[in-house]
Amino acid sequence: MLQHELDQIAWASFAGGATFSILTMPIGGGAGAALTVTDVTTSFDEMLREKSPTDLKIINRKTLLSLGAREKDTERFLNNNAFSPSAQSAFVLNLKSLNGVANRGAFVHTAAETSSDESDAIFCVQTAALMSKIHKEKPLARLEMIGDFPICVGKDGTTIVAFQWDYAAWTSGAAGFISDVQKLATQPGKNHNVFVALSGQVSPRLQQELEARGITVQDRLAPGPLK
Repeated sequence: MLQHELDQIAWASFAGGATFSILTMPIGGGAGAALTVTDVTTSFDEMLREKSPTDLKIINRKTLLSLGAREKDTERFLNNNAFSPSAQSAFVLNLKSLNGVANRGAFVHTAAETSSDESDAIFCVQTAALMSKIHKEKPLARLEMIGDFPICVGKDGTTIVAFQWDYAAWTSGAAGFISDVQKLATQPGKNHNVFVALSGQVSPRLQQELEARGITVQDRLAPGPLK
């Protein structure tokens, strides 16, 4: 569903699914190699080598509850077949690396409720990884939601859109989404600044439209095949 909704707003074209499909390999595969935007690869590899799927579920449940996810959302996430055990563990480790960031449970809720296939799982895993990368350079305070999409708020009050996409283009749907982001940025506790961070490439038109609205954009943070 997440993938479908993003296709509907045409915020981006998801061309890199095959790049990250290794994340959904059975336990024992080299899934850690795909986590290029986090510092948890070693921990992830060790978990896949040493733990059974049942052990991973126990560890992931404990971690999700400790970072504030509701029990109902945690159980639904752990039983969502869109996520393989390795993808579940990658998502959980990426969220855990957002140390001190409030409301991470909201992302767990969305992942649990709206993920219906592999592409949704990949989106959740890699978007959380991109958030982790940003958090190390621009500390985040909390997550908020626009519909089913997680939005970051920096400790300095900046509203941050972090999406794992290969190519982002400007459309009427994207314009509506950005309008919602700008409204969010004017709420109390925020400094009205908006920063858009994407793993792949931003189209020239999208960059022009964002900059015309006073929005800072940075792309190629974790480029896939469209380098």
